[in-house]
Formats: sequence, structure tokens, C-alpha cells
Amino acid sequence: MKLRLALFAMLVTVVGLGACRDPIQLEATRETTTDTLTVYALSGTPPSYPNALSLVARQIVPVSGFGGFDIVFDIDAAGNAVLHPARRVVTEGPFVPHVGLQKIAIQFEALGEAPVAGYKVDSTVVASEGEVVVVEAVHNLGDGDLCTYALKPQVYAKIAIDTIFVAARQIKFRLGLDPNCGYRSFAPGIPTF
Repeated sequence: MKLRLALFAMLVTVVGLGACRDPIQLEATRETTTDTLTVYALSGTPPSYPNALSLVARQIVPVSGFGGFDIVFDIDAAGNAVLHPARRVVTEGPFVPHVGLQKIAIQFEALGEAPVAGYKVDSTVVASEGEVVVVEAVHNLGDGDLCTYALKPQVYAKIAIDTIFVAARQIKFRLGLDPNCGYRSFAPGIPTF
């Protein structure tokens, strides 16, 4: 009888806790971040120069044949920034995420959350100074990846192209990042959606 009561009490507790939030959504534990970064163009620079962005590591990295990055930056002949999803540069490998990009006509500071739809998956986007691009990167690439066990394995970021230094082959940009799996908020603090 005591065992039945204990099992019933445990069941009520689990159901009660599950009703407080989405049971399939991992709880957000990390704060959103905003940073200003400078990256080199993929073309016209030595291969060891940092020309890619890793959302998981929150840093600029050089392109490698094994992946480990989300977006690769380049500068075209017209002086625009060219953002390539990882799979446009490295087609196979254990750490090459699917990345969707979307140019958006909202100022960087005013964009409070990533859109739900409208991303061009694994397609290149060209942006000029002042334009904003939203990123949706799927990070469930296997053991050790950020969202391996999440039912919503997307990580969202926003990028504002601030300055393109054509002669130096550099791009200065602002990055807003929600590092929590499935959360789309860019508001300061730990997101709730």
C-alpha cells in the first residue's frame, strides 16, 4: 500500500512539473550575448586567417575541412559581404550543420527575436553595410553537439554588417546570439521563448 501511494505521489509530481513548461523544450540556461567581431574574407587571404563563425564556440575560426563552424564570410567584387552556410563550403563531415540565412529589413537593435520561417537553408546570402541577416543553425550532429538531445535543435543568431574593408579583406559585424536550443529571443538575459 505504501508503495502504491509513493508511486502515485511521484506521478502527480512529474505531471505537475511538466504542466509548468513545454515538456519537449530544453530549459534555457545561458544568457543571450551581443558582441562586435572582425573576420577576414575567405578569398584573398591566407587559409589560416579566421574567416568563419562558430555559434557554438561563440568565436571566429578559420575554415577547416572538418567543419566546426556555421557561416563563412567573403567579399565579392562589388564590395559586399557574402555569407556562406557551412555546407556550401564543406559538403561532408561530422560537424557541418545545416544553416538557414535570411536578410531582414529590421534594425539590429530592434530585432527582438528570430523569425519562425523564411530561412534559405544552405544558400548563400549577399549583404551590404547596414544590412541584417538572421541565422538558424541546426546543431544535433551527434554526441557532444550543443543540441544533440533537443527536439528543437536550432540555435539562432542575428548579424549586422557594420563595415566592409575591401582592401584589407575584413568584415566588421555585430553578433546577437541565443545559445539555447530552440529559443529565438535576442532580449538580454536568459530567454523564456
